[in-house]
Amino acid sequence: MPQTEHFSERAIRIVADNKILAAIDAGEFDHLPGLGQPCPLIDEPYDPFWWIRSKLRAEQLPAHPADGWFR
Repeated sequence: MPQTEHFSERAIRIVADNKILAAIDAGEFDHLPGLGQPCPLIDEPYDPFWWIRSKLRAEQLPAHPADGWFR
């Protein structure tokens, strides 16, 4: 059975890679929002709660643990 699982994982990766390459060739990634602009979080220190803070900011709620959301 482990060989079958390995084969399945490999087959899924190959299919996924082929779909991504086909999308690139079709130009589906050519006009994505933010293309050519710096990533806003690239220079920030690692924060495992970045997605929580982002959601809290979007909802205009306190986004820092010192503001009371982290216990």
